Amino acid sequence: MTEEQKRVITKMRLDGHSFAEIEGVLGISRNTIRKHCQRHPVDSNTFHCLYCKVAIPTVHGRKQPKFCSARCRKAWWKEHPDAGNRKAYYTIICAGCGREFQSYGKADRKYCSHECYIRDRFKGNASDE
Repeated sequence: MTEEQKRVITKMRLDGHSFAEIEGVLGISRNTIRKHCQRHPVDSNTFHCLYCKVAIPTVHGRKQPKFCSARCRKAWWKEHPDAGNRKAYYTIICAGCGREFQSYGKADRKYCSHECYIRDRFKGNASDE
């Protein structure tokens, strides 16, 4: 890798370009670019989005950002649903069908699904008359 290519990599990373975009411009392997960036970080106060790897500037006195936008945050969590530390699971017995189900975050749920709610609430009462 030439010194000119190293300068282009540094400039493009500061501008927020991904490894794939740099690879397309320079014709160098993505892994070579990644290794160069690991060995020569562009800015110690810059963090990168977990999803798209774009550089995110930090604000002094604030928490380190993990995502550059809400779109990236939602997409990352959609791809990594079990990455969170979820503790609020409740085991409940459905008032409609009597089956046991897991509820996250709501201990006062009564039904396992909307179908059970409709069946128990409306159709059950009509047959009692």
